[in-house]
Amino acid sequence: VELYERAAELGVKDAHYNLGVLYTIGDKVGKDTDKAIRHFEAAAICGHVPARHNLGWEEHKARNYDLAIQHFLISAKLGHNGSLSNFKTLFRSGLATKADYAAALRGHQNA
Repeated sequence: VELYERAAELGVKDAHYNLGVLYTIGDKVGKDTDKAIRHFEAAAICGHVPARHNLGWEEHKARNYDLAIQHFLISAKLGHNGSLSNFKTLFRSGLATKADYAAALRGHQNA
């Protein structure tokens, strides 16, 4: 954990992502959703696609569906299969529009 923290301080996106995962599940650190989200955000800003997907999932769990849709849309357009699947679920649930789902699908196909 200490090495991940040092690497994250240097801006290593994988370190931020890994810390986000550790804080999400509470492995070797106390479970802390706020810290997990901060690390996922730092990794996503640097272009880490799974971190962007995880941000979508965290927003979905918090019922912030508009933000979840934005994160899943970005990561689906970057080729993340799980994000496209989650987007499809949101569309089928009536939480995402047909136009949004079509944009995610087109973006995913072009990735």
